[in-house]
Amino acid sequence: MKNSFLILLLTLVVTGFYGCNGTGKTASGDSIATAASTKQPIDTADARLAKDLSIFCNSQVEAAKLAETKASTQKVKNFAKQNEQLYTQLSNHLNQISESYNIKLPAEPSATAQKNLQDLKEIKSSSFDHAYLLQMLKDHNATIREYNAAKNIQCIPLKMFVGSNQAAIIKQAYAISDLKDKTP
Repeated sequence: MKNSFLILLLTLVVTGFYGCNGTGKTASGDSIATAASTKQPIDTADARLAKDLSIFCNSQVEAAKLAETKASTQKVKNFAKQNEQLYTQLSNHLNQISESYNIKLPAEPSATAQKNLQDLKEIKSSSFDHAYLLQMLKDHNATIREYNAAKNIQCIPLKMFVGSNQAAIIKQAYAISDLKDKTP
């Protein structure tokens, strides 16, 4: 058991030196070991995925904050609080990865995310719970589709992030669907 753990750890360390461009060298041709003090390069598709996931996490947090104050049922308020905590944690983890690989994550939500949040703000309290849950379900389903499409992630930490959090996002989608069906 101990040997298996050491082999796994050694494998992760070795693959970590290959960075996110899969070559073991930086864009300038220097080895990753000699460029350890600099930010590591990342594949363009991986950077785009990281940016999309950042937008998703941040929009979930903003919508959850709105739902915590505007929802009419305590179940939806509790769910929103749970959502805020989960996606704040995921966002923080994604920020750590992005700093290591020099990915500039968007400071503002996408135009679509901003519009969706604005639409939720304008909904009357009596209809808010259902509209919020429906929007969250749409967002989760879109992110699950994006996760499933991202089969060739080169960046090991990003691949681990996706792999370890995909189940949590799917679980949230099921919880949203269940709560939506129970909410008038």
